Amino acid sequence: MRIKSAVLPLGIAAVCTALAVTPAAAYNDADLTQHTWTRDTGQCLNTCVVESWEYDLDGTFFQRDIGGKALKMHIREHGKTIAQVEFHPYDEVLHVYDGANDGDTVYVRLKWDEGPFTDPVDATYWAPGTSAVIDHNSVQLAPDDDIDEGTEVQLRVYDDKALTDPITGWYEVRA
Repeated sequence: MRIKSAVLPLGIAAVCTALAVTPAAAYNDADLTQHTWTRDTGQCLNTCVVESWEYDLDGTFFQRDIGGKALKMHIREHGKTIAQVEFHPYDEVLHVYDGANDGDTVYVRLKWDEGPFTDPVDATYWAPGTSAVIDHNSVQLAPDDDIDEGTEVQLRVYDDKALTDPITGWYEVRA
């Protein structure tokens, strides 16, 4: 799922109305812990395996991508993984997992520049909120948003769709 900053003028009113009825944030930041790993994927032989923890929602490995910088993040509440976010530079794939079937999800905001004569791209992705034990959204950014190889991408996780309640600071990854 995705929201892009380039919204048609007629859609602005609809978006503003939808944001006004967005539910309040569900997580108390004081109850959250996060573990984040970044990897220079140019240093991988073929793949880089990320340390596996009992609270992983999947088994993560990153493929070799010269100049790429990968990220894996767990967000936990009271010892339970409520979200997991991964950025894979090879093919520019973003994974957003919702590990708590609580009617809420996290929202991952990405920002990057496409060139000196264009506005920065600002897009938001999230896992669908279903009745599944783990919800997962895998977004291949390359065909969708065409991030150039080596481009710096800013990543931040939020608790609300309106992007007013950040859970994390900004992280820098590289396509």
